[in-house]
Amino acid sequence: ILYRILLVIFFLFMPLILIWRFLKKRDNFQSIKEKFCFFTKKRGLNGKIVWFHGASVGEVQSIIPLLELYEKDKKVKKILITSNTLSSSMVLSKLKLKKTIHQFFPLDLNYFSKKFLDHWNPSNAFFIDSEIWPNMISNLKKKKIPIILLNGRITKKTFNRWSVLSSFANNIFSKFDLCITSDKRSLKYLTKLGAKKVKYFGNLKFTQTEKNTVNINKNLEHYIKSKNIWCASSTHFNEENLCGVIHKRLKRKYKNLLTIIIPRHI
Repeated sequence: ILYRILLVIFFLFMPLILIWRFLKKRDNFQSIKEKFCFFTKKRGLNGKIVWFHGASVGEVQSIIPLLELYEKDKKVKKILITSNTLSSSMVLSKLKLKKTIHQFFPLDLNYFSKKFLDHWNPSNAFFIDSEIWPNMISNLKKKKIPIILLNGRITKKTFNRWSVLSSFANNIFSKFDLCITSDKRSLKYLTKLGAKKVKYFGNLKFTQTEKNTVNINKNLEHYIKSKNIWCASSTHFNEENLCGVIHKRLKRKYKNLLTIIIPRHI
């Protein structure tokens, strides 16, 4: 009840937040509409819909091999992907997946989560990484739709925050039918928070799509192997400057240094 009251208060400020996000190009008209449950796509077929939700680019990319498997499954008529960011929707738009569609995740108000589930009526719900939305999870449980936490990740900081509201945490995490964690520490934390069936098989982010083939020039491959390498992966704005400073300092000691920077957003 307290969570829902706080969300309603937060909702009063939502127009200002969305205007700011629009001006910063973090949202557009379509994403704002969909977050308020004005759907831009129809459910269509009466068959089975599998639903995956991930916050942003990393979470969506981690399940691409799974999407490719479900695309081949004749029992699955449609795959629904939801996320919170424009960049993640762009990742999906570049993939040639026939059954897969993307929508933006609705605001976690009780009314919106009910409206979303009534519209899409998924057969399963997969939440990726650390996406925990109490109203949506509660309404999924009421509809008896299986809820799976995929590649679940709970840091010590997150665990400590949830532990302050232990009864609330237990109420939410106990609703998951299955939690598959990305590491053994998360397995321990999720069990303590009230998750009943928790398994660890490894981190999904280390899987790779079968469609991608990487052909590296032999000269380039030889050059890379001859170097001392460090890599800054998934960097955010301004972190590349820091990488440059680190490279210059390391270069004093390691003459044979190669720095590889992989920005999160080009």
